Amino acid sequence: MLAVAALSICLLLACGPKTGSAPPTGSASQPITASTGLPSYYPADYSTLVEESRKESSLIVYSIMSKTNWAPVLEEFHQRYPWIDVDAPDLDSATIFDRFYTESAGNVRTADVIITSSPDAWQDFIAKGEAMVYISPEDDKLPAWSKPAPGIYTVSSDPMVFIWNKKLLPNPPKTLAELADMAARDPGTFNGGKIVTYEETNATGFAGNWFWARAQGEEKALQTLEAIGRTKPKLESSEGRMVDSTLAGETLIGYFVSTISVLPKFPAANDVLGYSMIGDGTPVIVRAMGITRQAKSPASAKLLADFILSEPGQIAWAKGGLTPYRPDVADKASVHLDKLSAEVGQKNLIPFSFDPQIANATEREAFRGRLKQALGR
Repeated sequence: MLAVAALSICLLLACGPKTGSAPPTGSASQPITASTGLPSYYPADYSTLVEESRKESSLIVYSIMSKTNWAPVLEEFHQRYPWIDVDAPDLDSATIFDRFYTESAGNVRTADVIITSSPDAWQDFIAKGEAMVYISPEDDKLPAWSKPAPGIYTVSSDPMVFIWNKKLLPNPPKTLAELADMAARDPGTFNGGKIVTYEETNATGFAGNWFWARAQGEEKALQTLEAIGRTKPKLESSEGRMVDSTLAGETLIGYFVSTISVLPKFPAANDVLGYSMIGDGTPVIVRAMGITRQAKSPASAKLLADFILSEPGQIAWAKGGLTPYRPDVADKASVHLDKLSAEVGQKNLIPFSFDPQIANATEREAFRGRLKQALGR
């Protein structure tokens, strides 16, 4: 599975409020036709889908992104489809599917679209037959690795990086192995919660550790994590709190912190906050998206999915702090996976995947127990 993911990444690298601003005019790779306002490669009957959406109620999206992340996307989406009201609460990745199942069982209005990064829960969701298999007209513009299952697409590819306080830690490590060595040599500096990372119960943090350990070899990985764990690191349930504690100087350095909460801090935090890819393996959050079989606004859901995957949609996500991956926006977006990966090389990117082992509860919980012990819990 890791070999497939690595090959996929290699292929990749080779290859809100209304503002009244004008809609995008398109580009050579995605022309907007004057007659329809849609890319020229969209199907001729796509306007039927647009008209169907006018008859639907609001669109509900269960996601793990904040309003700040969503704002540029919804601004442009509303310019195109002003009649679609999008409700996108910021939810915890561990509870999204449970909430969906509970509401579905009670015949309560639930999500039309789900966007989250839990590779184990996604596999269970698909196995239950809850995913609508919708093939977007953007499908052939996207790399193979970004389509982990039929009808499931990737919204963004967000690296899990180092962050540090520049004023308190002027010479940060380049690898986790180096951080472990630094902590062992200078316990006075790093002991007592001066290193911050995800707790093992957080779904995103757990997946980051899982895929990093698989890439390193589990025994070697756990030895490194145990050395860090001896410092009694500060463990958090959200990357936002990791960033805030590092900015405040409560912690010196964090690891496996999603760039979704790091990039929006700049340029304001430039004097204090540093970040970098992790040289001995940077996990990449594959933020997956699917339309639910229970969708009450399926046409609107398809329009949103298509926009999210489009060139303008990917650029809008970059403005909101996410990392786009679509190859033809690399030179247009403010941040892109290609640009970030240049720092460590594509071989050191570790993308999340629909690994069947992480969907196996016995194997998953066995690793969670070992990770908890390594973190000194």
